[in-house]
Amino acid sequence: MFLLTVVLPALLQATGLQATGQPAAPDHHLVSIKIKDARSLDKILALDLDIAACTALELPARQVEIIADDEAIRRISKAKLQYEIVIRNLEDSIEKRLAAYVTPYTLTPGIGKGAMGGHYTLAQMEAILDKFNTTNPAICAKKTSIGKSIEGRNIWMVKISDNVNKDEAEPEALFDAIHHAREPLSMSTTLLFMDWLIDGYGKDPLASYLVDNRELYFIPCLNPDGYEYNRRIRPGGGGMWRKNRRNNGGGIFGVDLNRNYTTGFGLNGGSSSDPRSQVYRGTSPFSEPETLAIENFIKSRNFTFGCTTHTYTEILLRPWGYQRSEPANANEYRIIDKEATKVTGMRAGPASILLYIASGVALDHYHQAHKMFGYTPELGTLAEGGFWPNPANSVNIANRHQHMFRTFALVAGASIAVSSVLVREGPGSNNNGKVEPGETGQVIVSVRNDGSSLPNTNVLANLSTQTRAVSISRSSTDFGKLARFSQSSNVALPLEFKIDKNFQGRFASLKLDVLFEGRKIETLINLAFVDPVIVLQEDFEKDTGFARSSNDTATTGRFERAAPQQTTYQNRIYQPGSDHTKAPGSLCWVTDALAGSSVGSRDVDGGKTSFLSPLIDLRHVNAATLELWLYYSESVTPGDPFRIESSSDAGQSWKTLYNDSRSTNGWTKLRLELQGPMTDKMQFRFTAKDDSASLVEALIDDLSISGIVDSAALSILGSGRRNSTLRLGFNGKKNGLALLLLATATAKLIIPGIQGTLLVDPAKTFFSPALPYGNKDRLSLDILVPNDPRLVTQKFYCQQLLIDGSELSLGNRTFFVVR
Repeated sequence: MFLLTVVLPALLQATGLQATGQPAAPDHHLVSIKIKDARSLDKILALDLDIAACTALELPARQVEIIADDEAIRRISKAKLQYEIVIRNLEDSIEKRLAAYVTPYTLTPGIGKGAMGGHYTLAQMEAILDKFNTTNPAICAKKTSIGKSIEGRNIWMVKISDNVNKDEAEPEALFDAIHHAREPLSMSTTLLFMDWLIDGYGKDPLASYLVDNRELYFIPCLNPDGYEYNRRIRPGGGGMWRKNRRNNGGGIFGVDLNRNYTTGFGLNGGSSSDPRSQVYRGTSPFSEPETLAIENFIKSRNFTFGCTTHTYTEILLRPWGYQRSEPANANEYRIIDKEATKVTGMRAGPASILLYIASGVALDHYHQAHKMFGYTPELGTLAEGGFWPNPANSVNIANRHQHMFRTFALVAGASIAVSSVLVREGPGSNNNGKVEPGETGQVIVSVRNDGSSLPNTNVLANLSTQTRAVSISRSSTDFGKLARFSQSSNVALPLEFKIDKNFQGRFASLKLDVLFEGRKIETLINLAFVDPVIVLQEDFEKDTGFARSSNDTATTGRFERAAPQQTTYQNRIYQPGSDHTKAPGSLCWVTDALAGSSVGSRDVDGGKTSFLSPLIDLRHVNAATLELWLYYSESVTPGDPFRIESSSDAGQSWKTLYNDSRSTNGWTKLRLELQGPMTDKMQFRFTAKDDSASLVEALIDDLSISGIVDSAALSILGSGRRNSTLRLGFNGKKNGLALLLLATATAKLIIPGIQGTLLVDPAKTFFSPALPYGNKDRLSLDILVPNDPRLVTQKFYCQQLLIDGSELSLGNRTFFVVR
């Protein structure tokens, strides 16, 4: 009796469940509605439907994704909207899909290993916040409740900063998540950013800078009641409850917290006064304790930036939501947009224009009432799992958006970047456009502040030499405290250097450091005194190890190496009928080579597609550049960008080399400089995506890598996979001979009469027949990797012996591994 009369009621109260019982949540379905004009969109909004994903009007006709119960489907049908039930009984479908990802329960699992199909429970989130503090109390404060939910749960907040228990005069940024209870990825992405800040402090320069120079506040779950309710009704994940758990009477529950803010409350049809609606705004602004708690907390601080994370659509939203226009400082927002989306290429803009009218939302209120920059990133796509992605997709989505979160933390204060670096001849030079030995050179650097405040220190640019024969005559420029959203240049007083007249080297290097607030931004400047040469060329007629990414999310239009067929739409060629290579060449990398039978049938749809180069050893290449021919078609402006990236650590991190949404209108040659020292783990990635329901086609052909190399250089392109091609590039002398030394072990021997060092073991070396250079100074040799299992994992070292008359020279050593 004690169990029934005392313990059970107490348990129900503690978990927020009512002993009187609540009606079971109805089944939901994923419904797709075709939209052809603005009138149809207005009709959808008037029906108070639960819109899961939506994009701006464009060709081909887009589709709006709706979470609908049976009653909502009847309303859609009655309104004579063209719809399709894509997934029936959505909760069941998601639960079955996530059931394969059950993991042993722990309080603080890694991302993708939570107890709800890979997603964190509320208890796990709380434990993770505790762990952050107990293991790093100097920079991560104890979790603090900013208020109680309607069912009495704590709304937790955590601060990360140096001197975390002091209130310092540092820029402040707010990151919140789970306004909507069915969006667990917003929580895990926020927690991942917190983990990066804490774990990277003292190790990662950017993480250390942000912790030392910002006060960052995190509310990972604003709607704990709704989130916990989803766990109760679907313990394995997949709950579709969106609102909080206010009892509206008559068995109707919930207010949409992201329609409950003062700014724009109830205006322009962007919310509903019907308690049954999924966008029910409540009886008045801040009628809900959850939104009132965060409002009071914001009033107690001095935030310059607010990020309120949601899922899904893969789009970055900003004011206004409640009216179809932009705020007065839209240009400042656009500057932030550009950097925040540099890695993902996701579209950014006003919520009301890119999506639809939504009134009483957090991002508008942050901007209007608190003078913050207000953003809402919508993470992930339906193809990746929608609101409840699989663990692997959760990890991928959360990781790819970390650059955006770091950008938001940066722009809360000063965010200094180098816009350009120009090297020109100085006084007394011969004005031939090159700085040469014996001449003076000048460096003009342009810097900008993309952030919302002045830096605490002056912005300095310091020039230093990496080559003994180069001396610095003017080494420093002081830009002062660069104003917010401004640029400056030292064109009136350039940095200066001089090259020794007796210098015989092929190139020299300078290093430019931009310093502010204890942070350093480095730029390497290469000065070439000889023309760069091609070290590797690829026309994609053979398999040299380029391969489509295993992380593709596109449903159609995935990259392949094939001969393209012409695709046209409305008298415009979107995909040419041939590659760029001269006949008999026919193959290139193309987003589905076949011509579509209808608009959009074989173009990129539903996500992204990428292909990657094999790992390439470029340690011997200085002032390296990547050149290629691109054919890119995008039907809308602004649309989805084509992106090219480089990695120097085998794909662990990436630098964006090219990111442009404009169509090329034919084959266009790109020349992309590769910054920083080259490594033996260089890799390149090429990505096309379609998040905006447009026509997207992309083709890449005739790629080459150029740079400055020493005599007898040898370069290898290929994965080493059996039955694939290894392409060897030899650089030497006209009328000379190249001898390939192939060994299974290394050495370091000086041989009298031969320039350079023998870097392969002569006892384990095979010698190829001599290859004549003829009237060229470059050779290319293709080798088919044998299909012999005994060779798998064997590493082969390669070096060129260059024979030029009576002179013998040994070049760099490179390698490949048979796979």
